Amino acid sequence: MKAAAPLLVAAVLGACASSPPAPAPRPPVLRPPELALGRQDRAYLVDPLSGYPETVGAGERERLQSAFRALLERGDVAQARSAAEELLTADADLMPAHVLAAQADFAEARAVDVITRLVPVGDRSPSYVASQLLLGRAAEQAGDIPLSYAAFRAIATRNQLAFQRLGELHPRALEILSNRLQEALRTGKLDEADKQLALMRSWGAEEIVTLEGARALAVAREDRLAELTAVKELAARQRDQALLERQAELELAVGDPGVGLQIVKELAERHPNDPGIAEKLAAAKYRWRLSLLPRDVQVVAAKPEINKGDLAVLLYWLVPQVRYARPTSGRIATDVLDHPHQEEIVRVVNLGLMDVDATLHRFSPGAPVRRGAALRSLIRVLDGDKREKGGPVACLGGAKGSSRAAVCEAAQSCELIPEGQDCDAGSPLAGSDAVELIRRTLKHLGTS
Repeated sequence: MKAAAPLLVAAVLGACASSPPAPAPRPPVLRPPELALGRQDRAYLVDPLSGYPETVGAGERERLQSAFRALLERGDVAQARSAAEELLTADADLMPAHVLAAQADFAEARAVDVITRLVPVGDRSPSYVASQLLLGRAAEQAGDIPLSYAAFRAIATRNQLAFQRLGELHPRALEILSNRLQEALRTGKLDEADKQLALMRSWGAEEIVTLEGARALAVAREDRLAELTAVKELAARQRDQALLERQAELELAVGDPGVGLQIVKELAERHPNDPGIAEKLAAAKYRWRLSLLPRDVQVVAAKPEINKGDLAVLLYWLVPQVRYARPTSGRIATDVLDHPHQEEIVRVVNLGLMDVDATLHRFSPGAPVRRGAALRSLIRVLDGDKREKGGPVACLGGAKGSSRAAVCEAAQSCELIPEGQDCDAGSPLAGSDAVELIRRTLKHLGTS
């Protein structure tokens, strides 16, 4: 048995000697580095010269295109960066080299760096396809949808992908601008709101969200003509009753009174039992009659802020009891002798409805009139009618005095001021607001 062991070892060794030799290890397969991009993102990398409007030398052209192919086909970011740096060292204004550098940034998912590089390029050459296409995608990735939309919009007629993305981003881009506009209004930054609205109009002038933004800015600026323009467009698209009522109010105040009256008539026909609309119809008829008065009276009624002379004109022309009354006093106002509305001012002053400085005998027709002063004059109109008819106007009751508190109490009692509204005596007065206060006064006189 002991002699068999060497034979076994020999057999094993012989078997090993007769086995084929092990294959040599193969060298590892070298694959090109992968771009940090999905397949969809690669579509935004195009030849850096695509759409570039200027001439590029043959050497620069070959260097750009070779580095771009290496980036796109082999993921060679280093070669793209090296070529871009070399070309920009020779010519810092070579825009395609900036685009190539931005493409290298994009390949490494550095969207913010792409934006930083390409915004100046887009400012200089808005129709440059390779730049704007990449900027649009990078801005979208960074969350700046308006910038993305603007970039795609600049080349939408020259690139199918940009045209497609434009349509997809349109609603969201306008929504974001609208939100920025509303935030600017909330913080009182009207100039910033105006910039956002201008951009919205350039992207979608007839979109509902744009018209709503225009209306909101007009309201913030107390620009009723601009508000009327926006409300008319909105009402034409939405046929909302609240919009129609507001359009009628604005037409009567600063637009076409005939149109305003017609709108309210149609609403009254549709809602014959609505007391609110019936009241609006009465007001509309009154405002329409105002449109038949002399042109200079209508101009006063449309002013955003009236003065003392303007209030005298409105009292004279809108209150029959003033226009046809016989003055009982002869107050003198030396500063209205050459005023174009001397007759109206003198009549109002001599009826005691507005005051003259007792020492200097000056009326100061150009001085701004405050809401409290206008209410005081209207209470005097009611009080004068009470004396003339021998009985009090019911709403005045026993109200006495001309102090601010007394005037405010009387104005609220006579519903010259809507219930729950403050007198706001020190605020300026618009012509249309004065006209409405006079209309409410005339209701007590039976002449509205």
